Amino acid sequence: MQPETKEPQAAQWNQYRRPTGLQGREIAKKMNRAHWDLTTWGLKQVKIKPDATVLDVGCGGGKTISRLARRSPRGKVYGIDYSADMVDYSKQINHKLISQNRVEITEATVEKTGFKDEFFDLVTAIETYYFWPNLPAAFREIHRILKTDGFLLILSEMVKDGVFEVENAETIAKTHVKLLPLENIEGILRSEGFANVQIVRKRKSIWNVILACKIN
Repeated sequence: MQPETKEPQAAQWNQYRRPTGLQGREIAKKMNRAHWDLTTWGLKQVKIKPDATVLDVGCGGGKTISRLARRSPRGKVYGIDYSADMVDYSKQINHKLISQNRVEITEATVEKTGFKDEFFDLVTAIETYYFWPNLPAAFREIHRILKTDGFLLILSEMVKDGVFEVENAETIAKTHVKLLPLENIEGILRSEGFANVQIVRKRKSIWNVILACKIN
């Protein structure tokens, strides 16, 4: 019998950036649980029309897509992820909604989504911005695919605020995330054409919401 081989530690940490295989599925389940309360609070910060067309960027475990579909019963929810395995996993989680043509999930990157101009009423990004290699390009693409008066909703526990990055320095280094102060994210959003940028921080919590509107 061959001894069991363990995945290198660096590869295990990379699973958070791009989950793959059996370990990736376990991480997706973990993220679904870990992000549930943050998502519940964050989705209360934006009004979602019953017939809205919505995109979840970095859809991962797929649970947010299900929740968005419930909020938009006459609309349609799309999801993208750049991990093919997570696309498959999200499709399994949402197979019934997909069969009803209420959900569609594809493999894509945030910089090149493949959607047409002014297609979405709302784009959500939950615990994912810090993995994007080019934040200005990502915001530029989201601005392009949003309708006028559409919104981008970013939810995150991980920002650079002088405390979080110090207390979690080891994890940040291992996962290779790129954290920014909230005001820096706001500045990039405005430089890429967004307006009415609102930042909400939950008291006695590290939960953060950034809500930005496309006005033209």
